[in-house]
Amino acid sequence: MAYFYPVIKKETIDRINDTARIDEVVGDFVRLKKRGVNLIGLCPFHNEKTPSFNVSVPRGIYKCFGCGKGGNAVSFVMEHEKFTYREALLYLANKYNIEVEETERTNEEILEDNRRESLYIINAFAQNYFSEQLLNSEEGNNIGLSYFEERGLRRETIETFKLGYCPSDGDSFTQSAHQAGYQNELLQHLGLTTAYGKDFFRGRVMFTIQSVSGKILGFGGRTLSADKKQPKYINSPETDIYFKSKIVYGIYQARKAIAQHDVCFLVEGYMDVISLHQGGIENVVASSGTALTQDQVRLIKRYTQNLIILYDGDAAGVKAALRGLDIALEEGMNVKVVLLPAEDDPDTLVQKLGGDGFNKYVEAQKKDLIHLKTDLFLEEAKGDPVKVAGIIKDIVASIAKIPDAITRSLYVKQTAKMLEVEEQILITETNKLLRKEATKKVTPEDKATVEALDYTPPAKEQPLFTFHLDTPQERDIVRLLLENSNYEIEGENAIARILRNLSDVEIDHPEYNMIIEEYRNAFAQNEFLTQAHFFNHPDEAIRNLTIDLLQSPYELSDNWTKMHDVPITDKQFLVRKDIVKSISLLKLKKIIRMKQDVDNRIKELQHDTSENGIQETMLCQKESIQLQQFIRKLSTDTGTVVLPGIL
Repeated sequence: MAYFYPVIKKETIDRINDTARIDEVVGDFVRLKKRGVNLIGLCPFHNEKTPSFNVSVPRGIYKCFGCGKGGNAVSFVMEHEKFTYREALLYLANKYNIEVEETERTNEEILEDNRRESLYIINAFAQNYFSEQLLNSEEGNNIGLSYFEERGLRRETIETFKLGYCPSDGDSFTQSAHQAGYQNELLQHLGLTTAYGKDFFRGRVMFTIQSVSGKILGFGGRTLSADKKQPKYINSPETDIYFKSKIVYGIYQARKAIAQHDVCFLVEGYMDVISLHQGGIENVVASSGTALTQDQVRLIKRYTQNLIILYDGDAAGVKAALRGLDIALEEGMNVKVVLLPAEDDPDTLVQKLGGDGFNKYVEAQKKDLIHLKTDLFLEEAKGDPVKVAGIIKDIVASIAKIPDAITRSLYVKQTAKMLEVEEQILITETNKLLRKEATKKVTPEDKATVEALDYTPPAKEQPLFTFHLDTPQERDIVRLLLENSNYEIEGENAIARILRNLSDVEIDHPEYNMIIEEYRNAFAQNEFLTQAHFFNHPDEAIRNLTIDLLQSPYELSDNWTKMHDVPITDKQFLVRKDIVKSISLLKLKKIIRMKQDVDNRIKELQHDTSENGIQETMLCQKESIQLQQFIRKLSTDTGTVVLPGIL
């Protein structure tokens, strides 16, 4: 069987970059909201409570002002999915139906090229094999397909979730994989083949576990045998591409619906997710039999702050729901719990009530942490003061996990009212737990820092103010080149004006110099460089620098006009003023250096009493005075204070 490894032409790469919309690409993974001209959301690359992740649609870039990561659509997919550059391009090409030319390579070359990519390829092969067996083989039809149909699943649902079947004869899949050229070591690593060369999932219906972007990460297999010795479910082991604690089942199918409805349902099993999805409730995921983890909650939180946990009402379900509630609260989520009656699970309930009926049931039954814990435990306490005190402490322990002080305060008020306890007592208990938790997080280094704060060192003589001659003005000039190429100043193109004033100014920063030189070369050939040229630059340092320069966490506000009577309506006027000031600062920088050189020469000549020495000293003094006059004028124009001590 032949597989293809794409070598992508520059023209195709350019088309992908031009077609991919940053808001659509990022929006597949992060819930974005409009703020001014940009979009904001919670950063997927680090844990944060307040959104600092900005997306600029006009520029086609993203930038997190918390962790500093930034880039374009391609780099986002690379960073988020841990793809290679080529993999990210292929992902975007597929998303936008862009045809990519491919050249043939052997299976062995693919495996050698990239182990991680090989694991994805093998999993995709396995998924296709299992689906083919389910839908087109006699055993798959009689056993696997009939099981899913008995559970009420339609053909389109089966295909949406890539359900399958692994034959029971022992090694059919493994033999097919070997014939396709896949190495036994990788098949075993993925948990598809046992150490004895047998199919790990033999005789089971298959559930495909996908990443947020749809990549096949692993599988779950359910036995249909009556043999009690066999485990009901077995799952893929953790591998280089699959980490159980970091993924929730169904996230690929649910992510858009979660963002759209601004709420996520969390259930326990594969079939719960699939049945709810088929019933019209698509914003649902499952923890897949594992205890809910912090990473899983953070993954859901990318799309919504609102979580509804739907678990069975038995002892195990209650324990899991309470643990999940505390983890979600700790992550700052608005979480509710619905404990289902013993005779029902989400799968049977949605089939019984239908989608609308299910939603009405959930709305009527959902409880927050206080109502849930009081309903569960207060009746059991039956007025026993010790037991009631234990329940209150348990509720307070959950409240203390909430990071937002206002939300904590509201829960404290509600608890005090419901359980008839003085609010101040609950506040005191909550604060005790908060202090205890804060103490745990203090490292020895932190303690040393706190102790050092009590020490006041003797006052040191403050050095004279010095005018920095390095990067701020250079950074501004490069930013202006990138931002304002279409503006004119007094009839002259902004780039021409900037480049002309840079002719005899030394710039030390290598990346700044590279950008300026590219502008010089392009301008000399009457070529126009767009911002996209630098966003997609082959040099990663240039790409990152461009994003840093052009993406700001701040925007001009109308309040300057409304509150301060400061009109900011003429963008061109602001640009012109910005460029003039930056060029003036460059001139000031250049003249200060010239004056320092002249003054140093005067010092060198002070002991030269020859006629030539005296004459050169007088010329240097005259030049120094003229330069001082220029400095005063430019200092006034730019609002820069230059003290005499530095000259």
